[in-house]
Amino acid sequence: MSAATARPAARAPRRRSRPAVDTWVRALLASDLSPLLALVAGLGIVMIALGFNAARADLSHAQPLFWGGLIVVYAPIALRLGSRSASRRERLVLSVLLGGALYLVKVLYSPTGFTLHDELATWLQTSDLLNSGHALGANTIVSGYAGFPGLELLTSALDQLAGSGVFLSGLIVIGLARLLVIAALFLFFERAGGSSRLAGVAIAIYVCNPSFLYFDSQFGYESLALVAAGALLLVAQRWAEPVAGDREWNRRGLLVAIALLAATLALTHHMSSYAMTGFFLLWTLTTIVSRRRPHLRKPSLSGPLVPALIMAAAAASWFVLEASQVTTSELGDVLTEAVKSVVHLISGASGGKKLFQSASQTNTAIARALGVASIVPLLAVIPFGLWRTWWKWEENALHRALAVVALFFPVTLFLRLTEAGTETSQRASEFVYVGLAFVSGLFVLQLPPARTALARYGRPLGGVALATVIFLGGFIVGESPITRLPGPFLVGGEARATSPQGIVAARFAAARLPAGSRVIGDRPNVTLMGSYGHLERVTGSIEGIPVSRVFYSETFDELDQRVISNDVIDYIVVDRRLSHEVPAGGFYFESTEPQASAWNAPIKVSALRKFNHVHGLSRIFDNGAIAIYDTSGIRHQ
Repeated sequence: MSAATARPAARAPRRRSRPAVDTWVRALLASDLSPLLALVAGLGIVMIALGFNAARADLSHAQPLFWGGLIVVYAPIALRLGSRSASRRERLVLSVLLGGALYLVKVLYSPTGFTLHDELATWLQTSDLLNSGHALGANTIVSGYAGFPGLELLTSALDQLAGSGVFLSGLIVIGLARLLVIAALFLFFERAGGSSRLAGVAIAIYVCNPSFLYFDSQFGYESLALVAAGALLLVAQRWAEPVAGDREWNRRGLLVAIALLAATLALTHHMSSYAMTGFFLLWTLTTIVSRRRPHLRKPSLSGPLVPALIMAAAAASWFVLEASQVTTSELGDVLTEAVKSVVHLISGASGGKKLFQSASQTNTAIARALGVASIVPLLAVIPFGLWRTWWKWEENALHRALAVVALFFPVTLFLRLTEAGTETSQRASEFVYVGLAFVSGLFVLQLPPARTALARYGRPLGGVALATVIFLGGFIVGESPITRLPGPFLVGGEARATSPQGIVAARFAAARLPAGSRVIGDRPNVTLMGSYGHLERVTGSIEGIPVSRVFYSETFDELDQRVISNDVIDYIVVDRRLSHEVPAGGFYFESTEPQASAWNAPIKVSALRKFNHVHGLSRIFDNGAIAIYDTSGIRHQ
């Protein structure tokens, strides 16, 4: 070919240079951001602490600081957990950091002592164990704790070893439990989905469950049981997965681990052990259904059937040997009332509960909107999870089981339409959200990569905004307005009704009154009398007469005398502040009192002052707000 006819060499296409900002952002995202996000989370915790202090002083800037602090803690970590550039190690560290930071929120809520009803019951059980050496003594505050001493045994052991006291020991035990359960769930999600990104997204959604921030961070047996449940999930997962190539697991060691964890869970918490039994049985069923050939559809000892049988045997054995009575009296009553309320709602025998309203406390329009908005995305992801896991016959059986667990979410929402069903819904959320979290991770993993810079940065920001709405809304759904922040004394206000005056009165009872004496009074104060004061609180009715009637009547009459004498009441605790306002939680003494959730005016002052003029009653303590009366002079009249 001549030079005249030769074609010029083709020029290489020019490569577009990325903008400097885009290059810088990519470099930043490629690095480990966990130290920076730890500092950001610390800033959020400081904001929450300042918000709590402002709330105790009833200042207007408490709410912005608190909610802003929650966003600062959650949103940046959630954004990083869902990013494509984070490493596996970074996701695991950030997951544990998120769980630990949110646990500090609960610690800051009450940093000097336990104030929640269940915490005081656990404190009583632990103190009795330390004093008497008996782990299964009766609990007059929450009867169920008497049959499940796992948390008390661990806390008392730490107290005896370190001399740290029950309060600090309890904070340490529950704090470690929180970190371990998040780590266990991350590893479980990662192994189940084969992706650390899926696990990170799942953790970001799991912490949105309504029980996570306060209920599962309290000094209560369920908070510890979740650790055993998470570890059992991991070990059972290892047992059930197929052995590939030359990998040979120590089957005997796995069996021992499953048995020990199942036994620990069974003697720590009833509902958790039953929930794990149900999940393993569901997993066994999906394993059978997922096998293509009919002759292979038989339960295999290499699958989840063995963990199911061991967990069922452990739970049933502990129920029969020790916990039948306390389980029936506590869990049985809760479930029975929930079923009754649902039946009455469906049949029209009773109306539904007013949503986002708790007794005299109502949510703002913004709070209600966040609550509803948090539910919609979770409901929307359930059909995707079912389609993704059940459409293909060869799909993973564990995936299918988790998708079915997510399907229980609408059921728990329906339970919230009734007063009695709300507690059952709340207690089930930490289990149901395991399935919801997993299918949410599957959904995010299926999204195609972004092709433009706008989508590359806009999609993650939109996703974390949606996740933050789910997080805040879940907290709103799970906690009434009166329990979200601390504050000044509030009649019937759960932790806010646990006052320094009540603690002083209870410590007087512990020092000066015979242990085990029977006492009546409003719920917060008799709970303190039962825990700090080591007295026996009396509730319910005697001969058909409500014990609380003693406080309603304006004169001490024959019926009041009958209650005191026939029920052998040793002391009466009277909080004069009850006459200041109606109970924020709906009741003064117990949820079954005649006017529960229907009080339109406080108890009359004359009804509380009448005890000063009853012949035979002796006022043995008075700190201005609370008085204690000795009834020994009138019991035998």
